[in-house]
Amino acid sequence: MIISTLDETVRAAAGTGPGAAVARWQCMVRRGMLHSECEAIEHWALPPGASLELTSDHGVEEALLVLDGELLVSSAHGEQRVRAGHIALVPYGTEGTARAGGRPVRLLSVRALAPLVSDRLPPRVPELVAPGPRT
Repeated sequence: MIISTLDETVRAAAGTGPGAAVARWQCMVRRGMLHSECEAIEHWALPPGASLELTSDHGVEEALLVLDGELLVSSAHGEQRVRAGHIALVPYGTEGTARAGGRPVRLLSVRALAPLVSDRLPPRVPELVAPGPRT
């Protein structure tokens, strides 16, 4: 794993249209080894109305933990409001958006490889085996 030591966040466009809001982003942990199912842990600070795209192109499942504010998560299944202290689970294959409401939103995004991807990886070597009694 690669763990960030940045003291400041990065400015990132939250959206692709003209006039897209600028969010603050910091990757706290990034997968650095082939067999790590955790893709990344990211901290986001979204201004009001800013949105993040949820797409199956990322090849991950996501857990969005709202720290401050209210996040509106929209997909083909409808829209859910996720308040501070709550979490939204975004399964692999979900298409939609996660948008800040009328106030700024701070959230943690935990991305893990989908089983569709991780099940195709070769077996880990060496396999961890519980130690037996020593003789």
